[in-house]
Amino acid sequence: MLSVLIPTYNFDVCPLVHKLVELLDITDTEYEIIVLDDASNIDVLSCDLNTLKPVHFEKLKENTGRSRIRNTLAKKARYPWLLFLDADTLPVHEEYIQNYLEIIKTHPAYDVFFGGIRYRPEDYRPDNSLRYNYGTRRESHSAQKRNKHPYTSLLMSNTLMKKSVFDQITFNEKIKLYGHEDAVFSFDLHHAGFSLKHIDNPVYHTGLEENKVFLKKSKTAVRNLWLLYKQKLISPKINKLLRYYLFLEKAGLTSIPAALYEKNQYHWERKLTGEKASMKFFDLFRLTYLCYVARENPKP
Repeated sequence: MLSVLIPTYNFDVCPLVHKLVELLDITDTEYEIIVLDDASNIDVLSCDLNTLKPVHFEKLKENTGRSRIRNTLAKKARYPWLLFLDADTLPVHEEYIQNYLEIIKTHPAYDVFFGGIRYRPEDYRPDNSLRYNYGTRRESHSAQKRNKHPYTSLLMSNTLMKKSVFDQITFNEKIKLYGHEDAVFSFDLHHAGFSLKHIDNPVYHTGLEENKVFLKKSKTAVRNLWLLYKQKLISPKINKLLRYYLFLEKAGLTSIPAALYEKNQYHWERKLTGEKASMKFFDLFRLTYLCYVARENPKP
């Protein structure tokens, strides 16, 4: 028995929901699909989701944020397994649902399963190249590679888990800014001793932001990372960028990257929003920005 939970905001979730209904209907499992719209400011649905019998759609009156809306979805769920999906995803394989149902049976000792993320070459455009390259090189990894460090690469855009686990480890609603909600949740899972297994059961991430939008969100995520670290909500063990910063801090070298960012930020941002930005340069940009943020907002 399966509850599929989908938060959405300013995105047409109809293609995903129709595909899921198609795949779920050919199984013998009881299911529900719950979609919560986090107060979208535009009308984007291309269908009436509530005409589909197993689907419940509701538009919230006020924007609640990425953490709270997932907690709300889980509270509404009736079944013992929760499948969290982002609205801008699509299953890669026709066996997508069946694969998850099988893994529940064959690996009963595990509490959480992450199926992985992929990117379609046809979705690449010069104006979204930064997001596409980041996704293909930093997120789209095999289960074998992800299982080497399972708690560092969990994304709730395609995660199956026991409801009994989520009832104990909910999303931290203190997180208001964009970024690292999944990492904090994964750290809490690890700290509580729940088991996580990565499998190859991917979805495509289809909603790729333009370069300028993704760069702005990435900077917000860096600021949030520093805030979460100051609040002791995230561990350097599950975030490589934070580990690099702390290495520089220990060596007394964070002032140099901070000054470089302050001097070069506009030139670097123009370079990153071009078509051929490298991921190494993007990583360096985020590290210098983290040093700058930490300098401007020191730990108490």
